[in-house]
Amino acid sequence: MDLDRFIRLRRQRWARLEILLDTAEQSAHMDAPALQELLSLYRQACSDLNEARSYTANAGLIGRLNDLTGRGYRFVYRGARTLRLRGALQRFLSFEVPYTFRREGRFVLAAAAALLLGAAAGLAAVMADRDNGRLLIPAEFFSESPAERVAKIEAEEERIDTVDKALAFGASLYTHNIQVSFLAFALGALTFAGGLLLLFYNGVILGAVAGMYFLDGVGTFFFAWVGPHGALELPAIVFGGAAGLCAGRALLAPGTRTPEAALRESFPSVWRMMLGAALVLVLAGLIEGSFSQFSARTFPYPLKIGVAALLFLGLVAWLFVRRLPDEGPQ
Repeated sequence: MDLDRFIRLRRQRWARLEILLDTAEQSAHMDAPALQELLSLYRQACSDLNEARSYTANAGLIGRLNDLTGRGYRFVYRGARTLRLRGALQRFLSFEVPYTFRREGRFVLAAAAALLLGAAAGLAAVMADRDNGRLLIPAEFFSESPAERVAKIEAEEERIDTVDKALAFGASLYTHNIQVSFLAFALGALTFAGGLLLLFYNGVILGAVAGMYFLDGVGTFFFAWVGPHGALELPAIVFGGAAGLCAGRALLAPGTRTPEAALRESFPSVWRMMLGAALVLVLAGLIEGSFSQFSARTFPYPLKIGVAALLFLGLVAWLFVRRLPDEGPQ
């Protein structure tokens, strides 16, 4: 083997491969022609390494080619895994979760009906007699009247004035909301009726609180304050309850199957619904810990209510309206 000739004929493409790998490692994106060239040069470098090992023991040459092909291997195969993971996540969020919610839509409707009926009952009770508010709403919410609370919020400095405060407050909120969602899931899965009753109870509190704000003449504040995060938070809690009903149906009314077989069959739907609900609740917590907390001095009420409407419509479009392929998830 003529080692000098071997190196002379190939060193230009080795140098080009090094340049492309430097670019690939420093940039999140490569255009298709450059990527294709990198792959071609990587395969040639692997062939050169095999040839060099067969005909020479030159440590410098083999070491350089080892380093070069090792870098190429890490980029090509780690990049392929990254692309596969990215594709799987995209499919999960854009197709599998919406498909599952549509397929299990009867449970979503049942859970939503329980919450809405509770809200209507709580609102009606307070509108009929304001004193019912003290019977229906936990005592810690009665430290001051809604009108007094609104006046204080609008007069004081903004409570969330740094990113750290927003993140800390949001973390505490979405942790609590995820716990509520999982409780609704657990009660629905174990008792079926328990999940519906919990949703109804939370709806009663929501309706009663809303009624108190309306009676004090600050209903617009209530929608502006609760709306941006509530547009995601309340549906997500409903979704947790719906996942529990789906599991509860399999456990408590398996039909001709054994409960174990019914649960195994329902598991893919249940975990997709719960993970989807958790993701929405995290986003709701971040919004509640930041945007929702600002007074009308920073974000006018119409803007906040408009954002709430857009968030709710976007959630509905993602899960129930956007057209999906005919095939279902495995």
